[in-house]
Amino acid sequence: MNASRPTVSPELIAAMIESTPDRVRRRLDRTPAVAESWTWATGDVLWAVETGDETVTLPHGLITSVEQISCTCLLSPRCFHVLACLTRLEVALGEPGPTGEPEQTASAPDDASEELVEPTAAQRRAANELVASVTRLLRVGIANSGVVLQSDLLRSIHQCRAEGLHRLAALGLSMIAAIGEIRSRAATADPEQLAEDVADLLETSHHVIRERSVAAHWIGTARRKQRPVSPRRLLGLFAEPVLTRSGYSGAAVYFLGGDGRIYTAADVRPGDAQRARDAYLGGIEIGPIVQSAKQLARKSYLGTDLTASADGRLGRSKGTQIVEQGPSSWQAEAIEERFRRPAQHQWEAAYSQAALPAAGREPAWDLVFLEGTVLGAAGPALLFLPVGDPRPLRLAIENEGEGLCFRENLRMLSHAPGLRLKVIGRVNLLEPRMISPLAIAGAGADVDVDAARADVEPRLEIPESWAGRICLGFDEIQHHVLRNARDTAVVLNAQVGPLEDSLGPLRRRWIATMLSGLASRRHAGSGLLMAEVSTLNRGGFSTGAALLDALSHELSGEGTTDIDTFLAAAIYLRTTALERARFESTLES
Repeated sequence: MNASRPTVSPELIAAMIESTPDRVRRRLDRTPAVAESWTWATGDVLWAVETGDETVTLPHGLITSVEQISCTCLLSPRCFHVLACLTRLEVALGEPGPTGEPEQTASAPDDASEELVEPTAAQRRAANELVASVTRLLRVGIANSGVVLQSDLLRSIHQCRAEGLHRLAALGLSMIAAIGEIRSRAATADPEQLAEDVADLLETSHHVIRERSVAAHWIGTARRKQRPVSPRRLLGLFAEPVLTRSGYSGAAVYFLGGDGRIYTAADVRPGDAQRARDAYLGGIEIGPIVQSAKQLARKSYLGTDLTASADGRLGRSKGTQIVEQGPSSWQAEAIEERFRRPAQHQWEAAYSQAALPAAGREPAWDLVFLEGTVLGAAGPALLFLPVGDPRPLRLAIENEGEGLCFRENLRMLSHAPGLRLKVIGRVNLLEPRMISPLAIAGAGADVDVDAARADVEPRLEIPESWAGRICLGFDEIQHHVLRNARDTAVVLNAQVGPLEDSLGPLRRRWIATMLSGLASRRHAGSGLLMAEVSTLNRGGFSTGAALLDALSHELSGEGTTDIDTFLAAAIYLRTTALERARFESTLES
């Protein structure tokens, strides 16, 4: 779906689906993506969609009423053309703010991660209705779900939002978008991620329905709360491209505060990778200051009366006072201290946050600061040997977006084995020996290297305007930046693939159950199933074997037992994968 198109409210699209004749709904179920083949054109006031024989007109922004829509056919607005167009729009609960996210508001300081709230009776009813809608959808399977079942889910999402269950409403919208991608066979469809979203929704509902008091992050907020913070000094670290599956893009800048916390400022709006590059060179607002992401990532600032959300996003309050204090250097003591932290301690800190919901984690919880040496390429990744670690890491491409520089920059670095680097990257918790580098800088030369050797060893000569760092998504490493590099890439025959998925049979059955339906024909007596169950038992995964067997049998009841089994499998798969990866991260070579 295209985020620059209008958006539609869940209540309206549910009402349109329910009021449209059955033959129209059946026609749309057969060709759910037909509107993508039509011609969409935007004007100053309206969107016009040419279907071939008819024209559908839609307003800009959020569509909330049937009066805003028209079609030239006789059945307008409850016609196939209108419904086909509406189902290709992003479902939204309200108009996004200027960054593509809800408007930020200030509040008194508090610790949201520790705050407990008691769900109201109305909230519990809304969560129950949402679970019932998801259960009905999963009974037939995502691949078989038509627009009627989706309208049922949309109404439940709207009710959750109306009762203040913002996390459940957001998860429901993610489900709707992903279902559309799968049913239209879009290239971006990701069944495993959808299964994770469904499990996340069911787990959140479980807390809301069954617990007397829940942590506030299970409820969520409509607007990101801003709380007073006192970092005083902000040291620019790097800038990162932002490209979302829902069609938003931009740039985010990371700062290290004087209080030891990491903060961010971002400009994210509808657009593609080019929009991200424009944001890097354009303006981001922090209080009274408006500077490009490229500048913010390389400057230091002093500020008072700053506000930030729980995830570290700086507010834009006009009461904020902030002044530029010159360039920011990765050689500053506060930043150097991060690079001196043992890698194992950094991994342990990340794993300690992994089991929490996103809203309960610390800002930039998955960033690691490493110093080490480039070894060469291994497939599309770059092998990197951290200081004090006998085992190499894989530096993987963070984002393959067209127009971004991640892939080309890693390719260039593979020409420079022996290059000493400082790297800030994002750890991959399921593959602990892999990180996604976001920014690099040159590290100091080895004191034991003689002058003649030092003169031929590869090194970075970073342009002065880049202030000693390279933002790998935006700044292109050209030949004059990488000195003493080789003419060709150094490719190593290293066997450093991903961890083996010992629970593959359970994972495949779990995803297939979501796609084909909880009530689909089972193969409980097949030889393959029996062999897979036996393999899991022999491998020590007796719980996984029991879950695989349960997902492969027709269970009694109207879905409660099936749903609980589906959720139990999701939690087991997630927890086991994290624990195996955590164990792997501590192994000695």
